[in-house]
Amino acid sequence: MKTIAIIGAGLMTKPMVDYFIDKIGYKVIMLNRTLEKAENIIGNRPMGKALGWADNNTNTLDNVIKDSDVVISMVPKPLHIKVAKSCLKYKKNMVTASYEIPELLALKDDVERQGILILNELGEVPGMDHFGTQMLLEEIKNDGGRIISINSYGSGIPSFESNNNPMGYKFSWDPRTVFVAAQTAGAYLVKGEKIHISGDKLFEKFWFVEIDGLGTFETYPNKDVEKYLKPFGLDNDVSFYRGLLRYSGYCNNMNSMEALGLFDSEKINNLKDKTFCQFTASLINADPSMNIEQSVANYLKIKSNSDIIHRLKWLGLFEDTLIDLDKGSNLDVLLNRMLEKMQYAPGEKDMIILHIEIIAGFDNGKKEKRIATMVVKGDPEGETAMSRAVALPTAIAARLVVDGEIKATGLKMPPNLPELYTPALKELKKFGFEFSTKKIKLN
Repeated sequence: MKTIAIIGAGLMTKPMVDYFIDKIGYKVIMLNRTLEKAENIIGNRPMGKALGWADNNTNTLDNVIKDSDVVISMVPKPLHIKVAKSCLKYKKNMVTASYEIPELLALKDDVERQGILILNELGEVPGMDHFGTQMLLEEIKNDGGRIISINSYGSGIPSFESNNNPMGYKFSWDPRTVFVAAQTAGAYLVKGEKIHISGDKLFEKFWFVEIDGLGTFETYPNKDVEKYLKPFGLDNDVSFYRGLLRYSGYCNNMNSMEALGLFDSEKINNLKDKTFCQFTASLINADPSMNIEQSVANYLKIKSNSDIIHRLKWLGLFEDTLIDLDKGSNLDVLLNRMLEKMQYAPGEKDMIILHIEIIAGFDNGKKEKRIATMVVKGDPEGETAMSRAVALPTAIAARLVVDGEIKATGLKMPPNLPELYTPALKELKKFGFEFSTKKIKLN
């Protein structure tokens, strides 16, 4: 019997435990800082075991990893290194849903020397978006086409019927991760020219994209596409954009909140006996006894009836209510309000959208747009779409590795592991994750 080690017990992990124990029949050992979280996910299933793990407890980590057949790391990025070093020590393959990070890339020689596989970028975005891109690229290559441009979009948003708050967003995954990503620089290519967007300008550089049958969304750049050029086999003069999708208004909301300093997670403030109104006034050095809404509008150089003023008011940041934190960062206070007002209520659904458009040219001078789209909604009685979209591709990839169907070694991600996407998509289809495709002739 195969043993799967899952390190971390966050919001995205239950579907992978269900997959291994209930669908595949493999044993799962789950490590987590808070033992109770892991125990709740494992439940009473005899094929599962939950253990507590503190970050500095190398022995517990080592003991689990050395007896496992594959390791899935679902911890925050900085902790991936601890997991990776243990995997190197015991020559165990490791899989993550996370973007590659420099600290992992620095282990490249060690990974190759030990002959193990560390496979990253296997969630929704990044992850299934790569699969959809690879599917279209191979189809175009087989038809003799040349890639002119790629636009790849992903999202995790409320479903249309559950999009019922003025922020146009709800949290289906770790909210802090949302704001870390919100300050990460992006870059895309226009006919080979790199357009770099710094983290503090990310939400100024958005535009609308229309998806047939779904509607019009805002998009803003997601990370740097340049590293995918060679793995995808793209020419240097290609246009290539990867972006996230949000409902209209999201980017200006984020831009204004960042301008107010609400994303600051470093400085710790004394919040004892302070109201939300006083806190907001302190962000802009305003007198809290004055009209705080007007003061914020003046600071942002907008009208007092602007949408963002109404949205900040809806969040409660202008209220005379005491903050129920003694200490915390600006981001802590913002999340305090958001987590109260922007959670999914019983019966509501989240939704993931993946949409890839590739324009290709052919020898006859013709151009075509090839499109792949995936839309999946969460189960209000079960798991969110996002948790399944992150967990299942990661779990399926780990299963393919442990069963010997993927034999690669080294540091990999889907774009440079082309043998992965076909069997992964085949199995994902069984769980309702499937791309619909179409072709549009452009001339």
